[in-house]
Amino acid sequence: MVRAGFRVAGKTVREWVADFARVRARWFDNGEAVSHVIAAGLGAVPVLVDTLRAKRLDVPPKADSSVRAQCIEALGSIEPLPTCAIPALLETLRTPSARVRWMVLAVLERMRPRPTAAVIRALLPCLQDKHDAQSRSRAARVLAQVDGALPAEVRRAAMARLMDSDRSVRRQALQVLGRFPGDAEVLTALEEQALLDDVNRLEALRILADLEPSRAFPLLLDVARRAAEDRPGDQRLGQMDAFVTVLARREEGMRALLLIARLGERAVSTLPELVGLRSLTPMATYANAAIDDLARDVLRRRAPPLAPERFHGAHVTALLRDVPPPREPDETPGKALARWAEDLREQGPDLIVRVALAAARRVLGLWEYQQPNTEGVRRAVMAMDRWVCQPAEALVQDARLAGYTVPSQFSSPDAFSAAWSVTYATRCLPSDAPGDAQREENEGDALGACVNAACRALSRQSVITWALGSSEESPTPLQPRQAAQEVRRAILDEVLPWALGTWDPVKDVVRLADTLRAGGAP
Repeated sequence: MVRAGFRVAGKTVREWVADFARVRARWFDNGEAVSHVIAAGLGAVPVLVDTLRAKRLDVPPKADSSVRAQCIEALGSIEPLPTCAIPALLETLRTPSARVRWMVLAVLERMRPRPTAAVIRALLPCLQDKHDAQSRSRAARVLAQVDGALPAEVRRAAMARLMDSDRSVRRQALQVLGRFPGDAEVLTALEEQALLDDVNRLEALRILADLEPSRAFPLLLDVARRAAEDRPGDQRLGQMDAFVTVLARREEGMRALLLIARLGERAVSTLPELVGLRSLTPMATYANAAIDDLARDVLRRRAPPLAPERFHGAHVTALLRDVPPPREPDETPGKALARWAEDLREQGPDLIVRVALAAARRVLGLWEYQQPNTEGVRRAVMAMDRWVCQPAEALVQDARLAGYTVPSQFSSPDAFSAAWSVTYATRCLPSDAPGDAQREENEGDALGACVNAACRALSRQSVITWALGSSEESPTPLQPRQAAQEVRRAILDEVLPWALGTWDPVKDVVRLADTLRAGGAP
């Protein structure tokens, strides 16, 4: 493509790369020239790699780092990710520009390189950089994402970073240690860090719970219990300081319950404590959420495999229909999946609501873990579950009222889109309220909007308007195509068993969760 003079918008890739020198690069801002290079796809990679490897660029000295930054941005945005460029990116880590190094590390995190000797040799100096906390933090993020087992030297370096002066570096070092299951010294270090590092307590407990749940549960439950019983009664603090302190502890307790919820069946031993926490008002919603998620995982693990010979019927045929190709070259995979979902409307409201529930549930945690005090999104999903069990107008209104959360523009993009996905999901519930049909016609297809918002949440992109914030709680974003595939997989996993009559991932879960709340066995 390069030798044949392939052109995008009238210019070759080399001409667009030459235009990089005309503007100052911002942090993954996709200027016009970068957008055209990305549109060229994998054919642009040789030019971008050559530019990165050039010792000197034919540009003014001040523009050198800007050009390289835009090349890195393009390499991190091309689909599929050009992992063949990893050697060139590793070489670029030696550049004197801190901003360029940070961008390289951000792209490497997305590419998830294998932990070869060359990768480890390039990343360890960044992890141990005494003068650049941002490089230390980002290098740890890359090491936590590599595709393969890490060597012992990385474990030693991560252990040393637990005493780093920067909270973000300590947090990312914990994630690296999470890559060493079965290591007794790592487990002890995680327990100690949960006691010593207040700002990263939950991150240490999250990783400990993944590696050794039985050692994490007592600590997580203690955090939740203390938060529920906490009162602003310390007279040494001002009234506002006391309120802020209690609010922070309460959020920590809510997050502790959400961490237990993520473990599903592995958290069965915590059921008595979860049932007891339901009586403590601040923790009630998330204690119920943990029981729901536990019940869902128990049933999913016990469910019989889907039998291909039973793949027939209108609902099954519609669900297994291929996602339509893009209508236009710039149509995103999320919008194409949204059109696939919109075509399901002819299958009736029960299927529509279940599809919306599955999409919203897949991204629900992106909002509630970052904004636990705004628990309306979880209550909205619970009300939708109840509606599926027994449709009633009161449940429709409860879900819509609880789910109408207008997130702040200072939320992180993934949380922002996740909140909107739940809001749109509640609009999929059929209502007898006057004017509801007219409102739906004016607002457009809620199911497609719900699915598209879920895709954008997984890609850490906002919907409707710009989300300007960021969060340490945000996971590594997926590429748009990966995000669409993940949302569709979540829909099929939850809706297909019901359509085939194997089991009901909504009604059966509600019944089992109610049994568990009443003290029954899972």
